[in-house]
Amino acid sequence: MTWTLLGRFFGVPLLIIGTIVGGAAMVVVLFGGPSAPEKRSLESLLATLESNSGERSAGVLLPREKELWQTALELSERLERKEAELTAEELHRVAGRLAAMVAAELVRVDPIEATDDDLPQQRNLRASRFDFLLRALARTECEEAVPPLIAVVNSGRGAYVALAIQQLANLHELTAAGAAVEPILKALSGSPGAETLLTATTALSVLAPRGDTQVIDTLKGLLLIHDGEVGWSIALALARLGDSAGKSTLMDLMDREYLESGPWYRTVDASGNVQSHPLPPERVKALLIAAMEAASTLDDADLWSMIDRLKFDALPAVRGKAMEVTDRRARSQSSGGHG
Repeated sequence: MTWTLLGRFFGVPLLIIGTIVGGAAMVVVLFGGPSAPEKRSLESLLATLESNSGERSAGVLLPREKELWQTALELSERLERKEAELTAEELHRVAGRLAAMVAAELVRVDPIEATDDDLPQQRNLRASRFDFLLRALARTECEEAVPPLIAVVNSGRGAYVALAIQQLANLHELTAAGAAVEPILKALSGSPGAETLLTATTALSVLAPRGDTQVIDTLKGLLLIHDGEVGWSIALALARLGDSAGKSTLMDLMDREYLESGPWYRTVDASGNVQSHPLPPERVKALLIAAMEAASTLDDADLWSMIDRLKFDALPAVRGKAMEVTDRRARSQSSGGHG
């Protein structure tokens, strides 16, 4: 597995995907999906957003919040197919314009002056618009995207820090993205929520160099005080950075019986009550595969024994991953490499 695929596979834990995508879906349910007029040009989308950002909106809710949210969503989606519409030079210009918008919106996305009855819905729309701006900026995959995303992390705005860290992890192949390691460590030094913890620990494992002692020491400290999903994420991150401090957790994550035995899956109902349930089968499969991939980067006999056991798992996908990492190790050893 290449670092690109590793970043995409581990870039955001499934819990975070559910949280963020679920939030976006809720906005669609509440306010309706994006309208589908004739296709607008990227220039038109950018100009619409620029004309209503920063000083021009002065923190005041606008009557066109839904339209602006739809515009940001459309722009974010279009930039997933950027190669079909933009040259490299044009893409850098788009990244620069989006970076300026993110910087302008960051200081105004929360302090909104309005009193009408639709304020909560309008505020949610503006917050979601900012989310989509962050996604659009990262999808340019240009170095211009890194400083504004780091600024969001440094801002400490809890609602946006996790998403900014996620986008920085997606940009891990850019040399400039390495500058995000220190801000992410700083974000972890406070009292971050589970969402930020999950995203940050995973992001560090693809942004920091393998063997980075500062990052490893930070993760070891967090492993001592966190369990559940957060502890699992930390153990996986440590393994990918070349440290076996999370070995016992990795062994649990490669034990189907353990994963299926406990009420590890937690949900929060409308009243804020936390409820525990057995892990869904797809989540069990994903954890087994993720744990094998992370453990395969370590030369530990016990971990490799667990991987060998999974060659006989009930699911073809799990058996296939066990065979894949075992074959990769054999090829590496035969060519003079290490496990």
